Amino acid sequence: MNNKISGEIPSHRRAFNSLLAVALAVICASLSKSALAGDTIAAPPVRLEPVTVIGQSGSLHDVASESDLVGPANQPEWTTRRAFTETDIYVIPPGEIEFNQFYISSHPRHGKPENLFESEFEFGLPWRTQFDVELNYSVNSGHSRYDAALLELPHALAEWGKVPLNPTIDAGWRFNNAKSDAYFFRLLLAEEFNRHVHFGANLTFQRQLGGDLETDYELNAALSYVAIDSKLTVGVELLVEYETDREIDNSEIKWNHSTTVMIGPTLLYKPTRNTHIGLVPLFGVTHDSPAAEAFIIFGIDFEPFARSRSTSGEADRFHPLRKGR
Repeated sequence: MNNKISGEIPSHRRAFNSLLAVALAVICASLSKSALAGDTIAAPPVRLEPVTVIGQSGSLHDVASESDLVGPANQPEWTTRRAFTETDIYVIPPGEIEFNQFYISSHPRHGKPENLFESEFEFGLPWRTQFDVELNYSVNSGHSRYDAALLELPHALAEWGKVPLNPTIDAGWRFNNAKSDAYFFRLLLAEEFNRHVHFGANLTFQRQLGGDLETDYELNAALSYVAIDSKLTVGVELLVEYETDREIDNSEIKWNHSTTVMIGPTLLYKPTRNTHIGLVPLFGVTHDSPAAEAFIIFGIDFEPFARSRSTSGEADRFHPLRKGR
């Protein structure tokens, strides 16, 4: 009776009250963490520096327009294949392989016509460099003859658009058949005046090491107009060549000189994104020039190791968990 009168709480009730207090403490702590997390998520995003987003497609030639920039050098797509018949420009992207087969029907002012062939292989290398192999041979009166093989290494000085006329330097060696070999140096120039007008030019110096010591100074220039984007290009091409060689007769040395100037229309058709067909009839202007030469070219591009086309754009980066200062 005395315990009841003093108001003491039984032991089982004290234990229940303790458990209830612990449960309330855990619930309050959880609610506090949720509130803090809710405040963090609700914070406004912070704008950071823009980053470059790279999109890729399956082919260098898979573009909406041939003026679209492709490859590591950011060059127009039309420069990744042969744009002119006798005028070379820039370099192809690394990993790309291009094959061009030329047929030249040459008609001299005196004598029989000649059938000349050139098989050209181009390999795109890193650092805006390219390696070329070219085989020259002829077929006349039913007999074929190997004439020469060329090795050359063009190198573009900068990415496209960084230097006016996008200069490319080129050096090579000509292994001639039945006469002395020759070395050559070239300067290749190219420009896109607008989406429809393209320009190319070559300056070449070539010298034979022995024999007749043939020395050639050559200028090639071409101007084209894109009639149908990625399909048809028309234009004009010019060839100017000054050649000297020596002739030894009875211990006397005589030097011969000749100047060749040829000009004519050009047509380049692209039946598919990876193939092209060119036709160029050139007509001689000077007495030393052939009466006419007709160039027919078929080319195809392979991309076994080429990087996919890159289209760069800026995207805004936001950090969702940081507050502005």
